[in-house]
Amino acid sequence: MIETTQSNRAAADRRLTIIVPAFNEAAYIGKTLGVVTEAAERFLDDYEIIVVDDGSTDETGDIAEQFAQQHPKIRLKRQPANRGVGAAYFYGLSEARFPFLSLVPGDNAFTATAIRNVFAAVGSAPLIVSYRNNMTVRKPLRRILSVLCTLLMRMITGRSIRDAHSMYAFPVDIARMIVPQPGYGYHIESLGRLLCLIPHYLQVPSPLNPRPDDNSGVMRIGVVWLLGMTMLRLAAWRIAMLLRRSSAEKIVAAPSTIDI
Repeated sequence: MIETTQSNRAAADRRLTIIVPAFNEAAYIGKTLGVVTEAAERFLDDYEIIVVDDGSTDETGDIAEQFAQQHPKIRLKRQPANRGVGAAYFYGLSEARFPFLSLVPGDNAFTATAIRNVFAAVGSAPLIVSYRNNMTVRKPLRRILSVLCTLLMRMITGRSIRDAHSMYAFPVDIARMIVPQPGYGYHIESLGRLLCLIPHYLQVPSPLNPRPDDNSGVMRIGVVWLLGMTMLRLAAWRIAMLLRRSSAEKIVAAPSTIDI
């Protein structure tokens, strides 16, 4: 595990880079940015909001640009084509100016309370992991997928987390050391590795708004397949990590011999 003074210093820092990916979210992006800005002003020492318009064909980018003109801490990145939330995350991680990074979906899926809870926890621990505590608002298949994902994450990492796919606050310095696969599985792989590398994390509740699945494409077969492959990749990394640790411990514990 990583137990450095650098990570301990970061845990006391309340500055956050917030990524807001949005694809054809004209009906929601204004509400999302309003809630994010309010929570950031209330709970953070400093912040930046990076809106990634992911090739939208509606007014999403124009609405975000209006917000950016009114709020100097908001900046807009327009992708020429839809590249997915993973690309938005990698862009935000590469551009982040502050010690912590979070991602808030532009579809207004999370309540204002959820966003406030995550932002208020920044600086309390090196890693903030939230859990959706009103999963009954999700469709049954989404609830099943979430339960399976969380159970697998617990088995692989050995950490008793309550939710493997909610909001978070990652430490930027350590997240940049991780190279997860691109695409939707970036979150699972990044979170899994951080849980194994960081000794202390904090969990906070993050309730969802009603009908959060109406504008989601997660249940596509390709996405579910990708998540499964990501879990296998994470498990393979974890096994390799444990084997390396075991070999190192054996070398340290082996008695030395001296020929006289």
